[in-house]
Amino acid sequence: MTITAESTLTRILLTLEGNNSPFILERLFYKDESWKVYTNSGFVIPEESTQPLEVNSGDFVDSFDLQNGLYQYRIHSASIENPELKDFAFTCWTKFGVPDAVGYSFNNYKVPEGKWGTVLTPDDLRYTYMWGIDFKATNGSMFSDEQAQFFIDAATAEMERRLNITIRKRRVKCEDIIEKNHLKRKVDYDDEETPYDFSYRKIQRYGMIQTKQRPILNVSRCTMLNKGNSDDVDLLPSTVLDKKNGVIKFLKRPWKPSDTADGINTAISRYGSETWNSHLFYSVNYDAGYETSDDIPDDLRHNIGIMIAISLLNVIGDGLMAGFSSSSLSMDGVSESFSSTQSATSSMYGARIMEYRKEIEDYIQANKFKFGFFRVGAL
Repeated sequence: MTITAESTLTRILLTLEGNNSPFILERLFYKDESWKVYTNSGFVIPEESTQPLEVNSGDFVDSFDLQNGLYQYRIHSASIENPELKDFAFTCWTKFGVPDAVGYSFNNYKVPEGKWGTVLTPDDLRYTYMWGIDFKATNGSMFSDEQAQFFIDAATAEMERRLNITIRKRRVKCEDIIEKNHLKRKVDYDDEETPYDFSYRKIQRYGMIQTKQRPILNVSRCTMLNKGNSDDVDLLPSTVLDKKNGVIKFLKRPWKPSDTADGINTAISRYGSETWNSHLFYSVNYDAGYETSDDIPDDLRHNIGIMIAISLLNVIGDGLMAGFSSSSLSMDGVSESFSSTQSATSSMYGARIMEYRKEIEDYIQANKFKFGFFRVGAL
């Protein structure tokens, strides 16, 4: 079941697909708080007496009381009387007409229901981070919202890598669960991880697991596995989460090494002493990142915006005046000359780019351990 939306000058075109037809269609305007349902009278706020009009698979044209702004649509099977969030299929925000600028810097962006959102919007770039710069090349080509969104997504991934954190929400599954349940990537999970190694000395000293991604939102599985035995141990009920740092702490600790050998063997009798390290693993399923883009700290969002602006200034600067340093014109004793700081090796907005890069480096240097531990190694 899918639904897509595309805007024209006078209407919004929807495409509905799925085997659960007919559907109930709903619409949300970005300034409203509640969804409206499609009826014989158009889109109305649902009440007890409201009779939704069923819509079949195929194309649907919405021209009912459209205003300049953003719209989101969703559908669910008409056979479901009280649908839950998982029963809906959603579109992203669809821009209609000539709406006001929408973004976090204008304090009017709302994450589309059922979506993660975006760190910044194309309007944030045009009117805040690239203020005073036209998104139009000398040949008349416009820099589209889709192109701007590509730079937003790329800069978000780059900031994840440089700070070693997860920003976009990801569902992380252990490979043993994926194989056992035949899960599909991008449907049932986003990232796959191998089981975490078990070390008796490490777990005795620290009593925790450091997840590979952070921050974490929740842990749905934390199980100790034995390669030679199917009798696994569920550790989840006795764990405490440090969500910011991505740490799973254990309330129940293993036996201390100072105990007798017989006592330790008794404590891990289900495995046998030969399986202490090489045959034991932790299988962990968890969600990492921020729940939605609304939850990203403002300073992190701002510096991602600066990182995007650096890339855009390079591209748009060349589109406006590529490789131009100076020119002069002389005719009948009258001369005119023009010089810029640009050259074949210096971009049009080089000074602004240099300042932005300095801000990025200062932020990363000051915050690279803010989201996790200071890692120390020894030889």
